[in-house]
Parts: sequence; C-alpha cells; structure tokens
Amino acid sequence: MAVADNEQYAYFSVSDGFDPAEITARVGVPPTECWRRGDICDRTRRERRFSRWSLHSRLDRTHELEAHIADVLAQLDANPAAFAAVAREFGGVMQLVGYFHREYPGLHFERAATEGLARYSLAVDFDFYWLYSHRREDTE
Repeated sequence: MAVADNEQYAYFSVSDGFDPAEITARVGVPPTECWRRGDICDRTRRERRFSRWSLHSRLDRTHELEAHIADVLAQLDANPAAFAAVAREFGGVMQLVGYFHREYPGLHFERAATEGLARYSLAVDFDFYWLYSHRREDTE
C-alpha cells in the first residue's frame, strides 16, 4: 500500500458575530472561505454558532508550513493597517494544519515569520495530525 504524501497549509482567520461582508469591505480582499453565524454547515447540517472569515495560503499543500505562513503574511501585507485592525478587533489567528502520513518535518520560524505574526498580533493554532501506521508499512 502506497503511503500518501504529507499535506500542510496555513490560513489567517477571524471569528466572532460579524457579517463576513464587512470584513471583506474593510480589508479589500475576498476571503478564501467565510460563513455567518446561523448558516447551516454543509458537512454537519448544524447551524454555525459564530461567523468566520479566512484567507488561505495560495501554495500547493506539498509546500512546507513556513512557506505557507510567508504567503499568508504577504497577502496581509497588501493592506497592513486594515488587516492589523481586524486581527486585533476580532482575535486574528494564523491557523496551521498538517496531515503527516510519512514523517513530521518539524517547524522553524525565521525572524520574518515571528515579526509578521507580531505585526498583526496573531495567535497561532496548530492542528497537526499524525497519520502514520506501522501496520501499513508491514512492520507488525
């Protein structure tokens, strides 16, 4: 059985009781994904309890997380004052997601990344999933 490649990506996100169209108008950039409080989630068929506005990295999911972070920060830098205000007002987050099938590649923040996260007062949330299986590798 072939082992899948690792997948990883990053995105900027704010969540609260706002109208996502207001966030789009303030930052001047369309979201990659958004929803309103009260919308029905397609996957769960349940009502959303909060609004969310997200801007994903434009890179393929095979790139390293550090590159995804840099790409998201570059997008925020297109309108830094507006993104900083929105991030501070609504608790901006740099969300990191990794599905690790092969190995955990580690994560290293260069100074530019930490300065960018600080510039926008972003929290960082790590959703990492270790999907390796010894059984799949025929070692058991």
